[in-house]
Amino acid sequence: MRKLLSLNMKYATTQILYFGSFCALMGFASVYLLDHGFSNSVIGTVLALTSFIAVLTQPAVASFADKSQRIELRYIICAIMIVACVLSGCIYFMEGSSLVLLVVFVGIVTCMMTIQPLLNSLAFVFEKYGIEINYGLGRGLGSASYAIVSFIVGYLVEDFGTKILPLIYLLLNVLLVFVVYVYVIPKNEQKEMVKVKESEVSQQLSFAEFCKKYKRFMIFVLGIVAVFFDHTIINNFFIQILKPIGGTESQMGTAVFIAAIVELPAMALFNKIREKVNCARLIQIAVILFAVKHGLIYFATNVTMVYIAQFLQIATYAIITPASVYYVNQKISQSDAIKGQSMVTAAITASGIVANIAGGLLLDSVGVKNVLLIGVIVSIIGAGIVILSVENEK
Repeated sequence: MRKLLSLNMKYATTQILYFGSFCALMGFASVYLLDHGFSNSVIGTVLALTSFIAVLTQPAVASFADKSQRIELRYIICAIMIVACVLSGCIYFMEGSSLVLLVVFVGIVTCMMTIQPLLNSLAFVFEKYGIEINYGLGRGLGSASYAIVSFIVGYLVEDFGTKILPLIYLLLNVLLVFVVYVYVIPKNEQKEMVKVKESEVSQQLSFAEFCKKYKRFMIFVLGIVAVFFDHTIINNFFIQILKPIGGTESQMGTAVFIAAIVELPAMALFNKIREKVNCARLIQIAVILFAVKHGLIYFATNVTMVYIAQFLQIATYAIITPASVYYVNQKISQSDAIKGQSMVTAAITASGIVANIAGGLLLDSVGVKNVLLIGVIVSIIGAGIVILSVENEK
């Protein structure tokens, strides 16, 4: 396959802008909504609601993208992002704890979560022309962007207040629309493109038909839900987990930064890694180490142990994210590839719904230690399901 530097740069930029915007939106969601007078219970409900809506919109939009022969994927992404830009502009002028503000906020988050599997699929749209995009590098730079934006926005919010957050969404999302729109093969390269034969285009499957055709893959998706349950609880309730062992907000920021920044080298080198180890095996290794990471946090008696556990992100989230994207591209037919990508993203999102609701209730009823123990058990079960359901190759 050929590699075009300009396309790789454009794709990496889409990931940088997307995860930068997503950090400002979701990483500071509680800060923004608390400042507008909403309670913790309302914030938890809103975040769970956005995840629930995204579970519905991700497969639906992906199915439309798979079926659409005339509308390019980049146009679908741009249309959704334009809606996010308009809503970001609207929310800037809203004050207080109004229902309208919540609705608009949910709308922005829904748009952002809906395009995530579409951006994953964007890495593979030119494979039929023999052009390879380095997804791992792009996604790794996205993680680095999340870490850096988190650091910068923290200071901006401290100096200018939460009013600046919608402006950050708006700026980054407008730039993202532009970069996605120009995500095309340069004209001097187009003469080498070979059009896909019409006979290669398969009949589109409905959601039910997709599940029936790819039974083993759907079991894999179920395992992903379980694997990410404890991962989401730890990320969303991190300060509650750290305080009993003497942790502070600044140490929580350091722990998050460690996890985000170590993703970059693993994802950037992923193409080299998958030349040595196939994606199915990498997924199996990653889910085992996920359980180990969650176990370390459960047994942690000080923040240093948590830092060590966070470093394992280099072989857990940083590996399973690109590996699952490539795995879907290998195991699901091209005509259903976007739908397949959306299933994995929807599984992680669905895990977020359960984790947000159950995590809060369990923390109040059984305490931090028992919540982490439950998370470890669920993580081990999920790892077992994933290991048995992935189709290994030599």
